[in-house]
Amino acid sequence: MRDTFTDWLILAALIAPWLGLTWLCLRKRPRVALGGASHLVVYASQTGHAQEIAEATHAAVLRVDPEARLVCANRLDLADLAGADRVFFVVATSGDGDAPDDAGDLDRALAEDDVDLTGVQVAILALGDRRYTHFCAFGERLRTWCEAMAAEVTAYVTVDDLAPDDLAQWDAVLRREGVGGMAEGQLDSAPREWRIDSRACVAGPVGEGAQTGASEGLFRLTLRPEDGLLPAWGIGDLFELHTPDGHLRDYSIANRCGGEELVLFVRRVIDKGVPGRGSGLLTSLPVGTGRVRARIRAHAGFRPPPGTGPLLAIGAGSGWAGLRPHLLEAMASGRACWLIFGERGEADASGLFGEMRAWHEEGRFHRLDLALSRQDGVRVPDILAANSADLRDFLTPAGAVVLCGRLAMGEAALAVLRASMSEDWLEEARHSGRLRSDLY
Repeated sequence: MRDTFTDWLILAALIAPWLGLTWLCLRKRPRVALGGASHLVVYASQTGHAQEIAEATHAAVLRVDPEARLVCANRLDLADLAGADRVFFVVATSGDGDAPDDAGDLDRALAEDDVDLTGVQVAILALGDRRYTHFCAFGERLRTWCEAMAAEVTAYVTVDDLAPDDLAQWDAVLRREGVGGMAEGQLDSAPREWRIDSRACVAGPVGEGAQTGASEGLFRLTLRPEDGLLPAWGIGDLFELHTPDGHLRDYSIANRCGGEELVLFVRRVIDKGVPGRGSGLLTSLPVGTGRVRARIRAHAGFRPPPGTGPLLAIGAGSGWAGLRPHLLEAMASGRACWLIFGERGEADASGLFGEMRAWHEEGRFHRLDLALSRQDGVRVPDILAANSADLRDFLTPAGAVVLCGRLAMGEAALAVLRASMSEDWLEEARHSGRLRSDLY
C-alpha cells in the first residue's frame, strides 16, 4: 500500500507542472475594458516609434474628447471597435511583413474574426521600410480587414523609414479630422550633442551577401553627452541618431545605465560603395572631436524577461549590442546564462569574443557556444538544432530567451526553438514576456 501511494505522489508531482504550463499556454490575454469610448487610438509597435506617435496622436485627440482611450493592439477587444465612432491606428510592420510582437493577437483576429464596423470611421498610419519586400504589410492587412468589416477608412498613410514628410501627412490627417495636430514636443525629447570618445574595430569586414549586405567591420564606440550629463536609460533602450539630412537611425545601447559613458556596437554598412547614413557617420567622425546629435529612446518591447529562471541569449554580429546589457543584468541577479553567438571566424572577431570568453572562464556563463560560419561552416540555428535536448532541460519550465540580430538569423533560430520546445511553449513565452526579440 505504501509503495502504491508513493507512486501516485510521484505521478502527481510529474503531472502538476505540465498542467500548469498547459493552462498558461491556453489562457487568453486579458483585454482592456474601454467602457464604450467613442474615440480610440490603437498602436502596434516593435521598437517604440509607433507607440510614441500613437501617444502624440492620443494627446491631440484628447483635446476634442477627454475620454479618448489609448490601447495596445494585443489588449484590444474587437467589440470596442464596433462601439467606437472614430479609431486611429498607428501600426508598424516588423521584419518582412509581420505584425509587431504586441499585435500578434490582433493579426490573427484579422484572419479569423468578423465584427460589424458599419458607421465606424478609421484612420491608419502604417510605419515601414521600403528596403523590405513587403512594405507596410501589416498596415495593409489592417486596412483590407477594416474595409471588409464595412468601416469607413478615411485615411491611410504609409511612412517609409520614419521620413519627416510622410509623418507630416499624418499630422495633416489629424487636422483634417478636426482633432488638431500632434502636440509640439510630444513625439520627441530634444536630441543632444554627443562626443565620440573611443572607437575600435572588434570584427572584420563582411563581403556582399543576400542577407547581410557588405560592411567594413563591426566597431565598439563609447560616447558622452557634450553637456556632461549622462541621461538615464533602461535595459533594451535605443540610441536614436539624428543624421544631418534628417533621418533617424536606432542603435541598441550595449551597457547598463550608471557609468560615465554610453557603449554602442555599430556595423559600418556599405551599400553600392556608399556607407550607411548612420553607421558611416559614427564610424568616420574623428574620435575626441566628432559630434553627433541623438537622444535615448525607450524600447519597452525589449526589456529583461520577468522571473528568475535561466536565460538563453541568442545573437550574431551587431546583435551583441542588444544582448550584452541583458546578460549583464542577468549575471548580476544570479540567473544562469547560456550564450549562443555567431560570427564569421575567430580571427575576424577576436576583439568581440574576448569579453564573452572571459565571462565564461570566470564562471558567469553556464555555457558559451560560438558559431563560426566561415571558419567551421556552423551557424547559430545549427547549434540550436544540435542541442535540442539541452535546450529543453535548460528552458523548462521557467527559462527565458532574448534574441537579437539580423532578421534571417532570428527567424531561423525561432523556427528551431519552435521545433525543440513546441509552438505552445514559444507562444506562452512570447505572451508572458519570457521571449524578447529585437530583429532587423
